[in-house]
Amino acid sequence: MVLPVSFSLALGSLRAHRTRTLLTTLGVVIGVFIISLILILSGGLRASIINQTARLNDDVLLIRSAGDSTTGMEAFSPLRVANATTLAERDVTAISKLSGVRDVAPMMFLGSRVESGQRFYDNITTVATNDQLPDVLGLKMISGDWFSDKETARNYVILGEKLASGLIETNQAMGQKINIKGKEFMVVGVVKTANQPISLAGVDVDKAAFISLADGVRFTDNKAQIGQIIVRAVDKKQLEETRKSVVATLQRDHFDDSEFAVHTAHEAAGATAGWLATITLVALIFASISLLVGGIGIMNIMLVSVTERVREIGIRKAVGATKRQILEQFLLEALLMTLGGGLVGLLLAYAAGYVIALQFSLPLVSSWWIFAIGLGVPLVVGLLFGLWPAARAARQDPIVALKQYH
Repeated sequence: MVLPVSFSLALGSLRAHRTRTLLTTLGVVIGVFIISLILILSGGLRASIINQTARLNDDVLLIRSAGDSTTGMEAFSPLRVANATTLAERDVTAISKLSGVRDVAPMMFLGSRVESGQRFYDNITTVATNDQLPDVLGLKMISGDWFSDKETARNYVILGEKLASGLIETNQAMGQKINIKGKEFMVVGVVKTANQPISLAGVDVDKAAFISLADGVRFTDNKAQIGQIIVRAVDKKQLEETRKSVVATLQRDHFDDSEFAVHTAHEAAGATAGWLATITLVALIFASISLLVGGIGIMNIMLVSVTERVREIGIRKAVGATKRQILEQFLLEALLMTLGGGLVGLLLAYAAGYVIALQFSLPLVSSWWIFAIGLGVPLVVGLLFGLWPAARAARQDPIVALKQYH
C-alpha cells in the first residue's frame, strides 16, 4: 500500500502547483509532439512507397539521368545544381525496337502555370509523354480517354483528378479549355485518383497535367529534354536481360554510363525508402533536442521543489517515512509530468498527422512502436532527470530540516 500513498501525494503536489506543472510539462509535450509527428508522417510515406511497389509489375525499368541518383549530403544541399539530362527521343525510338521491350513511355517534366477562367495554379507539373504511359504506370481514367499516338499535335491534355476538381470544379471535364504556359489545350480525360504524393513515376499524378511529347517540345524550342523513360518488358522473367539490352542501346548514343541510370521499380523504391530513412533520422536527432531541454526543465523545477519542501520532507521522515518512500514520491512527480506531457504530445501529433495525411493523400500509420516511443521516451526522460532531485530529497536529514524551518 506504500506506492499508492506515494502516488496520491505526488499527484496532490502537482495539483497544488498547476501553473508551474503545466509550464514545465510543455517542453515534454513539444518534444514528443515533434518526434511522434515525424514518425507518423515518415511511416505514412514509407507505407505509400510499399503500396506502390506491391502494385507495380515486376517488368518495369526506370531510366533516369545519373544525377538523380545523387546520395549523401549533396542530395540535401539547397545549392546543388541538377545535372543536364542527356536522354532524348532517339533513345526512346531505339529502346522501343528491342525485342524484349513491350512499352516505352518518355516523361518530359515542365513546371508551368495552368489556368481555367479566373482559376489558376502555379508550378503545376506538366508531363509531356506518349499514349503508352497509362499502361506502363497502370493509370485508370475516371472520365474521357487518353490521347492516341495519332493525336499528338492537337493540343489535348489529360488532368489528374485533384487538379481537375480544383481547376474546373469537376472530374467530368471533357471539352473544357485550359491554358498551359499561355497556350490553349482541350481536356479529353481525367485520371482517377492514385493517392501517391511520392510517386515512383517522379510526379504526383493526381495534381499533374499530361500532354503529348510533340506539344511539350514546343515549349523547349523543339528539343525534347526527357527527364525519365519508363520501359515495360515483354517477360518479367527476362527483366535482367532486357535491362542489359537497354543499357547496351543507350551506351551507343551516350559518352559513358555516368549519363544515365537504369533501375528496376523495386530498386527505385528501395532507394527512395533509404533516402526517407535518412531524412527521418536527421529530423529525429534535431527533434530530440527539444525533449532534452524539456527534461532539463523538469529536473530544474524538481530541484526547486525539493528546496521549497524541506520542512514537508522532514515531517514525513519524523513520522516514519523511509528514504525509499520519499524517493518514490518525488520520482513519481517527475514521471507523472513526463508521461502526461508524452500522452498529450502523442494525441496532438496524431491529430496533426490526420490533417496532413488527409491533405496530401497519405495513409495514417497507427503502430504500436510509435506509441511505445511516444510514451517510452518520456518515461526514460522522467527517470533520468527526476532521479537526482528525488535522491536529494530522500537524503534530507529530518532533524536538520525541522531546525532550519522551525
